[in-house]
Amino acid sequence: MLRNIFLKSVQDSVKTILAIFILLFLTCLMVMFVVAELPMEEFQRIIDLLPKGLLTAFAGPAGIDLSTPEGVLNTDMFTVFIPLILIGSAIYYGYDSTAKEEESRTLDLILSTGISRSNFLIQKLFALTAKIFLIICGLIISIIITGTIFDLNIAMTNILAICIQLFLISTTLGFIASMIGTILGKSSHVFGIASGIAIISYFLYTLEPFLKDFENLKYLSLFYYYKGGDPLVQGFHSWHWSIFIATDLIALTVALYFWKKRDLNN
Repeated sequence: MLRNIFLKSVQDSVKTILAIFILLFLTCLMVMFVVAELPMEEFQRIIDLLPKGLLTAFAGPAGIDLSTPEGVLNTDMFTVFIPLILIGSAIYYGYDSTAKEEESRTLDLILSTGISRSNFLIQKLFALTAKIFLIICGLIISIIITGTIFDLNIAMTNILAICIQLFLISTTLGFIASMIGTILGKSSHVFGIASGIAIISYFLYTLEPFLKDFENLKYLSLFYYYKGGDPLVQGFHSWHWSIFIATDLIALTVALYFWKKRDLNN
């Protein structure tokens, strides 16, 4: 069992993943009820009277659109709430792949079974990817079921597009957290730095319209590649996904390098 780190890691997170699925389902149920039962067009007219800068700071350059189910999902769920859950989970799983194992003193026992350091880390990161994928699947299922319950016409192709982007940004930040753990080996630094990267990325994306002299800074934001192409309205972007893949490969390479060099006895 110890040799299959991937399955063991996924198995240990099943209860957590189920709890997140229930939370996502209840959230989708509430949002779909609001869309189906409340006069969203009236709310949209009120929203349109608010300063554009306020709307941009809250919901990003795409603004707030309450006139369609996709617009409500974009505003209520896919801008802050669901990314917070997915990214937070991925950062924790990234920390769990390295720093937590060192702190709990279980790593020496696992490596004594003959598993190489590289194999251990790769299996942990594959497990991270699998766990985020399962949560994303739960989100898609929740949207399909609750949308059907309230008879809402939702463009599932675009839902799939933004879910893929959400999967990519979450796993990327998880890989970055794991990389930080291999370099520093301290949990406080892992959470702090990885969360800081996520927060700075979010603000660079949402505040980009106000930074005309520094608008190119948006290209440093992972959130820009997540939502910059407005996937919930425009569909899957042709190349934004490649930024996440490239970042993952860099983070994995750096993590493996420092993981092999770390003195696990200190």
